[in-house]
Amino acid sequence: MRTLPDGFNGAIMAVESIEDAAVFLHGPGGCRVQHMVRSTAVYPRLAPGSQEDYFDIYYYGYPRVPASYLDEYDFINGAFYKTSEALPILADKEPSLIVIINSPGAALIGDNHEKAIRDSGLENRAIYMDESLVSMPMTECYGHMLRAVMQHLAPERSEVLPGTVNLLGLSLYDKDWEAGKEDLCGLVESMGLKVLSTPGAGASIEDLKRSVRAEFNVVVCPEMCAGLLEYYESKGVPTIRPSCGAPIGFTAVKEWVKSIAEATGKDPEPALDKVRRVERKVYDKFMGLKYNVLRTRGLPFSIAGTASVVRSITEWLYSYLSMIPIAVAVDPGADENEVGLLKRFLEERDLLDSFGKEPPEDSDVVLCEGIAALTMAEATGCIGIPIGYSCTGMDDIIPRPIYGIQGAMYILDELIHGVRGS
Repeated sequence: MRTLPDGFNGAIMAVESIEDAAVFLHGPGGCRVQHMVRSTAVYPRLAPGSQEDYFDIYYYGYPRVPASYLDEYDFINGAFYKTSEALPILADKEPSLIVIINSPGAALIGDNHEKAIRDSGLENRAIYMDESLVSMPMTECYGHMLRAVMQHLAPERSEVLPGTVNLLGLSLYDKDWEAGKEDLCGLVESMGLKVLSTPGAGASIEDLKRSVRAEFNVVVCPEMCAGLLEYYESKGVPTIRPSCGAPIGFTAVKEWVKSIAEATGKDPEPALDKVRRVERKVYDKFMGLKYNVLRTRGLPFSIAGTASVVRSITEWLYSYLSMIPIAVAVDPGADENEVGLLKRFLEERDLLDSFGKEPPEDSDVVLCEGIAALTMAEATGCIGIPIGYSCTGMDDIIPRPIYGIQGAMYILDELIHGVRGS
């Protein structure tokens, strides 16, 4: 059974992705725990001050995702007083932005967060998300939350910085997201471009303000920047959306590079040369591991996740290793264009029956979110490869993202290790 984050989780993590922003969770303490642990695990960053500064009310010794700790009294009588009391305490920690997010139950109370912000004199440093997010897809709310932040900041595109780009669609939910970001930024910068900002993946408030001055936006994962992309376009920032889907696997990474070069007029060869050098090393390694590599030929696999990610991996494993998809599922909030291209790819190879199926228990290879992939590997002996929703803080010390050159090597490494041990 797969366990997926929802829109409530996505909105909180979107704010947590901002280096100097803070979430105030208006809800019971139980709603806080998973978010404060997850955000620390995937994006450990030092809080200002010392640990002792976070033993006061609403923090209770932990600096991430402070909460109002609503109880039965608050649900009956309202908890406006808690928000009013908490905001000055949070402001003393000097975050550049505070975002109040209701838990699903707290949204029913109707506490006036706008008044609490106004009474605290924090109109320029605090906003609230007063929507029911729990039933919405995580991806949709991740981009939606970032868009709300940008609308609050309201930066002006007073000038365009030539040769600069933003990477949109990276997120804290990506496996080993910092390594993936570093890999993709390295490819882009090798072409003579500068990455101005990566909204949703470690950007600061100042980075976000400056991001509207980028010459282009480059899409990494379209689902994770839904809504945000349209905001930038409304500001006049043109979009480069490569046709390859997410840049996963050597083929897609090269197409992603070529699309950026074509739109910006830059030379793609320095970046392509990086990919080719690694491809050659992998080829030489495969020649030495010929028996185990041949065992991947015709190997059936199941995959589930974000549509653009699923599409790129499915196409690459089929063409590069001759593996056969038997179950291909896309998560809620899928990009319709990516779904259409994925279904067409499967249909042209008489594999459309695999679409819409969750990974079965008898799968040889399963690629999906980390918890499900590793659980299935433990339970059935299949090769389980985590490709998303990384939240345990147990990623390898060696970079093992899914995006870019490192991502291709990670997936191949897991496959070869798996068939060798089977």
